This record gives sequence, C-alpha cells and structure tokens, in this order.
Amino acid sequence: MFLELCTLLLFVAVLVAALAFKVKLVFAMLAGLAFFVGYALVRGHGVRRVLAMCGRGIVTAKGILILFVLLGLLTALWRAGGVIPLMVVHSVQFIHGSGFLLAVFLLNCAMSLLTGTALGTAATVGVVCATAGHALGVSPCWVGGAILAGAYFGNRISPISSMALLTANITNTDIYANVRRMLKTTWLPLLLSCAIYLVVGLCGFANDLSGVAGDSIYASDVAGNFSAEPVRALFAKEFSLSPWCILPAVLMVILSVLRVRSSRVLLLSALAALPLAFVIENHSLADVLRAVVFGFHAHTPELAPMINGGGFLSMLNVFWIVVIAGCYAGIFKETGMLTPLKSAVEKIAARTNSFCATLVASCVTACVVCNQTLTIILTHQLTENLDTDSAPGTTKLCDADKSSDKPNAIVKNESHALDLYDTAVTVIALVPWSVATAMVLAAANAPASSVLCACFLYLLPICRLV
Repeated sequence: MFLELCTLLLFVAVLVAALAFKVKLVFAMLAGLAFFVGYALVRGHGVRRVLAMCGRGIVTAKGILILFVLLGLLTALWRAGGVIPLMVVHSVQFIHGSGFLLAVFLLNCAMSLLTGTALGTAATVGVVCATAGHALGVSPCWVGGAILAGAYFGNRISPISSMALLTANITNTDIYANVRRMLKTTWLPLLLSCAIYLVVGLCGFANDLSGVAGDSIYASDVAGNFSAEPVRALFAKEFSLSPWCILPAVLMVILSVLRVRSSRVLLLSALAALPLAFVIENHSLADVLRAVVFGFHAHTPELAPMINGGGFLSMLNVFWIVVIAGCYAGIFKETGMLTPLKSAVEKIAARTNSFCATLVASCVTACVVCNQTLTIILTHQLTENLDTDSAPGTTKLCDADKSSDKPNAIVKNESHALDLYDTAVTVIALVPWSVATAMVLAAANAPASSVLCACFLYLLPICRLV
C-alpha cells in the first residue's frame, strides 16, 4: 500500500508542477508513465510484460484515438467548406450581448442531449460558439466553461450517449430508467447554472473586448445588441456563405438521432463538406490537403483569429495524451495497483455515505487515469460493493423504488448507477489534464482555465451533497 500511495502522490505532484510552471502536459504524463513502469518492475514484472501491459492498454483506447483523427478532419473541412462561417454568421444575429453565455450553455446542452456526444457537440456548436464569442468580445474562459458544461450535460443524461450506456451496462441497469432518475438530480443544478451564466452576462463580468479584432467591426449599440452585418461582411470577403454549406451539420444531427456510431457520423459529415470546399468555396486540392493536415488558415487577417484551426496536427497533443493514458490503464489493470484504495473508499463510505465515497473515488481516479471511460470503470470497481444504506439520507433518491416490488439488489444497482452518473461521468471533465476535458477545449480552442467556469459540472455533485 505504501509503494502504491507514494507512486500516485509523486505522479500528482508532477502534474501540479507542470500546470504551475506551464509545462506541456505530455511531458508530465511521460514522467508519470516512468513512475508506473518503475512500480511494475519493482513488483516483479519483467520488462517485456510491462511493455505488453502498455500495448494492451493502448489497444483499448484505439476507438478514442480514431475519434481524434476524425475530429481533426472534421474541424478542418468544416472550415474549408464554409460550414462554420455560415453557422457563425446566422447565429450572431440572434445573440444578445448580455445573454450570450446563457445561449452558449443551452445550445451545447441541446446538441449534446440530441447527439449524446461531448466530442461531436464541441466540434460543431462548440466551435461556432467559441468563434462567435471571440467576435463578440466575450472571455474565452467563460465561453469555454459554458461549452464544456453544456457538452457534458448530454454526455451524462442522453440515452444515446456511449458513457451513459457504459454506466448502465456495468451496473446492470436500464438506461431509460436511469435517465428518469437523473432528472431528479439535474433540474436544480441546471437552473442554477442558467442563472449564473445570465447574471455574469448581464453584469458584464465576462467582457473581454481586448480580444476582438477591431472595435469598429464588432461594435454594439447602447443596448448591447451586436450587429450581424459587419460580421457577415467580414466573412463574405473569403466565404460564399451559401445555404448549401449547412448540409454537413444537418447530416450530423440526422445521423446522431438515428444512433449511427460517432466515428461514422464524424467521417460522413466531414466528407459531406469536401465537395463544398471544392465547388462552393473554390479551394484547390492542395489547399484542402494542407487544411486537413496543418489546419485551415484564412487569407484575411481579421478572420484569422476566429476561423483558423482544425486539422490533424491540432489533435496531436491530445492524441499522445490518450496513448499515454492507455499505457496507464494497462499497468493499473494487470498490476492491481489501485486495489488497496478499495478499503480506503469503504472507510469513507462508513463514515459518510456511499455518494461521498463515490465522489472521492471518482475525483482521485479521474486525476490519475485522465480518461472518462477508465474513470467510470475504475470508480465502479472501487465502489460497487458499498452499502447504500451505510448512512442516513443516502438512498432518499430511491425511496419510490424501495416501495415497489423491486428486489434489493436491483434497487442497490440503480442507486449505485445514479451515484456514478453524478460523479465519475462528469467529474472527469473538471480535470484540466484529462482526455475528456482536453478534447472539448481543443475543439473549441478554449483555455484550460475554462474548467473553472463549467458551473453545471460543479453544481451537480454539490447539490447532491447538500
């Protein structure tokens, strides 16, 4: 137990130091990998076996790696094909300056609820909101926080979310019954989040006009209403703004509603933007290939801060984070490194209740493994045997179920599933160095400090505790 604890604390210390001194996260994670490999060697595992552990861990993360590649392709082609410019131009005209943050949060909530994917939400509505936020002079930190919170709202509660389905599967519960139970713990933090974003917008706490490219272009009237015409005129210098450019976005929504696999949705939507880049926007093959690899770059200087980005290289940093996190997963699973933590979690549950213990376990796990899927699975493994009656008030959310004819085992599974939904599924998005956070913020081009403004993700467990 002592060796495991020291190794984990050393890793956490390196991560904190990297954030404090603004060192790239990849280097900190490589240091952590060295610690965990050293731990496995000390425990008697040979070099070949440790390498095999890492390899098997990476294989389990291949699905996420593929999604990152497709996300880079999508974000580049949506820019080159005029999809994002068109969506920005039309969204800006409906945005009131003081209500922008609330609109961003609700738009991302709606999209993630509809599609069930935080990644797809960030790559579509999130990118549009981030671009519009820059144009309107809103703080990237607040915009990123609203996008992050909205993206993981649906990632948690949507019945077509892969993470929601995973949680239902490992707890042997019904996904639609889980959604109904989650509504009881969702309405209050949702309303509080809306109130916070509205107040912040009305009071002007999120204003950041220093980041706007030209005050005269994005000027607002005395009522705070931003004119869409200057924005349209600016984008029209380089893009056609044809209505046909909306088709890839519509296709993504339709395919998501039909529950098509996320990887296929991203690929098909990206391919749908390809002919638009050639025919509508008149880009050459060389221009498109450059955008796919290096990201799209506008020729108009005023547009560059808002529209540049995307491409495979933009996902490279996050790609390596996932690879290293996969190595962690393999080592943890086959060495049993986290097993001693189970007794500590049980002691916390005995002194408080099962939800508090699950929240602590999910926070620690998320900080260490940096992966949403692994956080959910490991937290489940650490807390699945907790007694939901271990403290007063723990099972209040399941009182209706207890009065029914359901066996105690089913009621316990449902209570445990709700604890996971309100902790592990969302807490991971508050860890700046986690894959779940990095992929959303990278797609929206938002700073890591945005996690401080993701109100819903904080309020959800706080409301459960209160």
